[in-house]
Amino acid sequence: MDNTQHSNDRDDIPILPDDVPVTMPALPTRRVIKTEQQFKAISDSLRSRILGIIQNQPATAKQIADRLGATPGTIGHHLRVLEEAGLAQVVARRMTRGIVANYYTRTARIFTYDLPSEIVGDTPVALAIINTARDELIETLASQTDDRYSHQSFPHVRLSPERARLYYERLQALVDDILHEPHDPAGEVYGILIAIFKAPTYLQGSADSQPLDSC
Repeated sequence: MDNTQHSNDRDDIPILPDDVPVTMPALPTRRVIKTEQQFKAISDSLRSRILGIIQNQPATAKQIADRLGATPGTIGHHLRVLEEAGLAQVVARRMTRGIVANYYTRTARIFTYDLPSEIVGDTPVALAIINTARDELIETLASQTDDRYSHQSFPHVRLSPERARLYYERLQALVDDILHEPHDPAGEVYGILIAIFKAPTYLQGSADSQPLDSC
């Protein structure tokens, strides 16, 4: 979709009066990232942070810029890249000082990936997601002390493939439940990282595979 098409789509969105609040629309639960354009758009660290902001609240380029310490022009450029990739959208407009301000949200609550290796490259998408979560956790721990709902755990358990699949499906169902929680404008944003994966080879050996005196 080109910029002209985006402009035409925005013209169909009425300009809100000052006394009408901009509300968060109901977004689809998931959208699949499956093109190189989408992958390049979402892989940029600044655009990833922008998508995080507009995941739970509509925001203008100026509002996003103020929160990220960037210029509105820079944020506007990245929003256009995300919009052209189908990852961001204008959901409301308001006249501000004679200029129409566009309010953006994502096009889905979360994005999943279905990409060939020649697009993804050597770094698995799962690792990139975990690294992003790690960076957010470091920033959070450095800026606040309230950890009422923070629980750190990294267990390893020996399961059959069938039981592992069962727990995987239960975790996915839990994520779906959370994503369908009603939007609370007065609530706080919480990050959730859920993963289940086969542990590395050194953890796979059976306890009975070799005598204890050989350790």
